[in-house]
Amino acid sequence: MAAEVSQQSLAQSLQQTLSPNAQERKQAEKFLETVEQAEHFVVPLLQLVNSSSTDDHIRFAAALYFKNFVRRRWAQSEEAEDTISQADRQAVKSELVGLMISAPKKLQLQLGEAVSIIADNDFPEKWPELISTLVGKLSATDYHINNGILQTAHTVFKGWRSDFRSDRLYAKINYVLSEFTEAYMQVFVTTDKLIDKHANNRAALQVLLHSLMLLCQIYYDLNCQDLPPFFEDHMAEFMQTFHKYLVYANPQAEGDDDDVAGDLEEVKASICEIIELYAQRYEEDFAQLPQFVETVWNMLTTVGAAHKYDALVGRGMAFLRTVVRNPRQKHLFAASESLRLICERIIIPNTVLPTADEELFEDDPMQFVRRDLEGSDAGSRRAAAADLVRGLLDQFSAETTQVMSTYIQKSLEQYAADPAGNWRQKDVAMFMATSVAVMASVGSLGATRVNELVNIVDFFGSHVVQHLSALNSDRDAPILKVDAIKYVTTFRSQLPRELLVQALPLLTSHLAHPNAVVATYAAIAIERLLVLKQQGALLIGPADIQPHVEPMLTHIFATLGRADSPQKLAENDYLMKTVMRVFLASRTNILPLAPAALAQLARILGEVSKNPSNPRFSHFMFEALAALARFSCAADAGAIGQFEATLFPIFQEILQQDVAEFMPYVFQILAQLLSVHQHAGRLPDAYVALLPPLLQPTLWTAQGNIPALVRLLQSYLQIGGAQLASEGQLQPVLGVFQRLVASRANDHHGFNLLLAITHYVPLATLKEYLRPVLVLCLNRLQSSRTAKFARNFVHYIASVLCIGGATGAGVDLFVDAMDGIQPDLFANMLHNVLLEALPTVAGRVERKTAV
Repeated sequence: MAAEVSQQSLAQSLQQTLSPNAQERKQAEKFLETVEQAEHFVVPLLQLVNSSSTDDHIRFAAALYFKNFVRRRWAQSEEAEDTISQADRQAVKSELVGLMISAPKKLQLQLGEAVSIIADNDFPEKWPELISTLVGKLSATDYHINNGILQTAHTVFKGWRSDFRSDRLYAKINYVLSEFTEAYMQVFVTTDKLIDKHANNRAALQVLLHSLMLLCQIYYDLNCQDLPPFFEDHMAEFMQTFHKYLVYANPQAEGDDDDVAGDLEEVKASICEIIELYAQRYEEDFAQLPQFVETVWNMLTTVGAAHKYDALVGRGMAFLRTVVRNPRQKHLFAASESLRLICERIIIPNTVLPTADEELFEDDPMQFVRRDLEGSDAGSRRAAAADLVRGLLDQFSAETTQVMSTYIQKSLEQYAADPAGNWRQKDVAMFMATSVAVMASVGSLGATRVNELVNIVDFFGSHVVQHLSALNSDRDAPILKVDAIKYVTTFRSQLPRELLVQALPLLTSHLAHPNAVVATYAAIAIERLLVLKQQGALLIGPADIQPHVEPMLTHIFATLGRADSPQKLAENDYLMKTVMRVFLASRTNILPLAPAALAQLARILGEVSKNPSNPRFSHFMFEALAALARFSCAADAGAIGQFEATLFPIFQEILQQDVAEFMPYVFQILAQLLSVHQHAGRLPDAYVALLPPLLQPTLWTAQGNIPALVRLLQSYLQIGGAQLASEGQLQPVLGVFQRLVASRANDHHGFNLLLAITHYVPLATLKEYLRPVLVLCLNRLQSSRTAKFARNFVHYIASVLCIGGATGAGVDLFVDAMDGIQPDLFANMLHNVLLEALPTVAGRVERKTAV
């Protein structure tokens, strides 16, 4: 009955976390944060996920909370308390596989991540029955059950794809191979036969092709680290089946939605992924490689333009790129006619901007930018085409450059004949020119090596700068402005410095462009130019940027000011990142513009604090505030008054409204502002009044607050350690230390606070509190010793011993305190703790202090 009541309270709280009422949401979240620390919390939560009588929204919320709970608390280490009992851990593992099999797909995705985390920690040592349970539940007739089992297996295995090789990993894989491969082979063969048998049954094909897709994914998982003997022995059978489905065509298997890949498209994409792996890693054993090259080549020349084929096309081109980069396989592409055909029939058609992307450019600018910059799960045909060009350039540089240049020139001529009607040809030409010119690139620098046969400076002057010279040009095709800006961004490490400096005002003017994509790319280009270094120094310094800082900030703040809601305001984190970078690049030169910039940032902070929605925007906003305060106060210490007068009311509102996402940032900014008063000798009255609320236990229950709060208290002690001691404020600060040092997760923060007390509190006061502090530490050392605690304790002892330097005041203070607890305790501590832990002390300052 208690479990049932617990489920009801959990269901009610999870329902409240979905409420539009912010206060109700926060109360529910706090309740859940409290009860999740109790024993036997996780089993009722999982049972709630499994309750078919519960509302689907609550079940999904429960699955999401379970996944996050597992991520936070499942892993066991000596540095954190274990709040999950062994009985609960076993109960979860016993229920989870069955739940994964029976749960709806929406819940499976959340539960799958939890399974992956648990398996990563427990399998096989603490979960040896996992594979036998999966194999035992496989059905000869019910493929709905089989799909749940295969999905669970893939969830457990897929992490191997990115794992580093290790004995433990190989032991885990070998264990799975010994338990799983025979059953896997049987299901694989049976699934293939059933697909043939039900070729005219659309509903059955949908289920069976999904099974085949999962089988392909698992095949990759099991082969990703090394070629197992089982798969080497059966390679011919597997590859024959893979080839069959790579060319498989059946109207009954086709999906109805051209925008979403169906199971057949996903099967073919997975097969391309497998043969790419084999071409890259197991080429000597992969006798079927030439056959697959021809098949994929033909497939890419005939596949449709619908969005559902994007992942398939991307994986197919990735396979060809892998093959062509292999010197032993270059003969497959060596003929000039082959190069012409691959460029004409595969690369060029896939560099045309899709209609869906054109619509996205207009309808959802930020989604367009994020997909373009960060990619998408479906993959980009354009990006795959560019990678294939680079693969061809690796082996056939001159020939590929010549063939591609012909198509580039033809597209440029078509654009010149009718700019308004043929802007797409110019877009293709710009993309192809970039693809041919870039031989290697990294995100932080852009192109790091360029094609010597392409003159990127001449191309910029002839075909790029025309789109940047006037803000109101290309009204019918603003995407050409994006192409031009991206050209500058891509080749920023290769273009001459004087050209980049000349481009700066052009980019600045485009921050005011009415199209959000153009303005955003201009901001991105400026931000990346401002961090570009040459021989260790910034390429564009404060003097270069200074004439443009005011219009930059004016345009960006004007764009942000047009947002009609807190969510819309916080949507474009690229703009806020550029604001931050402008402050950092300007340094103390920002002072004349600081009052206006501070007012704008304060307005934005006040608005987005009503409903924080974009963590990246929030991060860059507070970083911008910190940079503005740092350089303004460095140029004029009197500026601190304006920062405090502007920000304190907003900070107080954030603390009163318990805006959890912003509180750590607020504490860090307060610590920074307080540090400006270090020569005042006393704490300002506003900070004195703020101290008691900062010491309230409720603030210290949120893990995210603790590092920032400790940093703020360190600033309090640095500025007014003697004042806090004389006014009796040190006792509650030590109470915070007592709370932190009792926690394995937070004891290092406690020692950071204790070190600040040691450094900044008068010796007479320190002497009064040293003995009780040492008793706390010794009790913790005896009851729950960890390597981290011992290491921090040794560093703290060394810091106390260093007080007074040559006078030896610290040594006398510490020895007296230790022997006051127990005679000869210091000598015992020296032999049993200090000398043992001393080699583990890390960090230059810490080791110097300890030694």
